[in-house]
Amino acid sequence: MSRLHFLVALAMLAAPAVLNPARANEAAPDQIAVFLDQAKLLKLPNGTETIIVGNPAIADVNVQRNGVLVITGRMPGRTNFIALDMNGTIISESFVSVTAAQGQNLTVMRGTDSAHYHCAPNCQPTLVLGDEDKHFARTNDQTTRRDALANQNGPKR
Repeated sequence: MSRLHFLVALAMLAAPAVLNPARANEAAPDQIAVFLDQAKLLKLPNGTETIIVGNPAIADVNVQRNGVLVITGRMPGRTNFIALDMNGTIISESFVSVTAAQGQNLTVMRGTDSAHYHCAPNCQPTLVLGDEDKHFARTNDQTTRRDALANQNGPKR
């Protein structure tokens, strides 16, 4: 690499700190990976009073006792959450990437129509955004009816 190219590269790396010196000492946001329909536990920074979620359709965030944060992957995508203290000052910001778990899933393609199944060990239909409407509606209907039966016949609280 020539000396000129080295100096240009160095200047490009330093530019954000020069253009905004207040941000030069800020830590990069955390990157959190969560699988679709699974939860991950994290510890909130001390002094957190409020959590803001960029897109709750992608990741659901719930605060539990003792500052434990539960992040549940709802839809594939990327969003963020911000922790604020009691004065509204940002304590931390984290990015959350939600992806489907790999391994025991099967995708059946018929032309451009897809249907997804989870196979562990037997294949059962599963709801995945983008699936063919008939497969998605049938799976959703059966899942909803099954849940209603379980709640109707389950233990009373």
